Amino acid sequence: MRSSPFCPPPSLLPDDIRSVCRRHTQRPAPRLKSGQRLCDLVLVATAVAFAVPLTELVAASRGERSVAFARQSAMYLAHVTFGLSYSEIGEVFGRDRTTAAHACRLVEDRREDPAIDALMSSLESACATLHAGLDAALAAERAQASSRRPS
Repeated sequence: MRSSPFCPPPSLLPDDIRSVCRRHTQRPAPRLKSGQRLCDLVLVATAVAFAVPLTELVAASRGERSVAFARQSAMYLAHVTFGLSYSEIGEVFGRDRTTAAHACRLVEDRREDPAIDALMSSLESACATLHAGLDAALAAERAQASSRRPS
């Protein structure tokens, strides 16, 4: 696995986050659905920010209260930051679209707390930065691949 702007060196990552990074750095990266790629960005950022294992964020069970809120926050970020539909978010998280909508409403209500608002603002910014870095890396990779093709 090679390093990219999306993923730090593999030795610094836990195994569950390493598997998401592997999905983004192996060829052919563009075959992943756009919604899946964006949700993966959100999942990694949320897992790190909330110190929750990535596997628990996508687990079928609700988990502890802190895990549930981290998952709801990830759904919220996917919707607000990247404009993904509730259906797309529900599909990636293994939940119904109404669950994704409910999660977004809950997090929006909790943003009245200054600490949560600051955390969500930071995560929104981090996800947007990760997305821009990933887009730039993919564009550079495509340009390099097209320049190597014989005309």
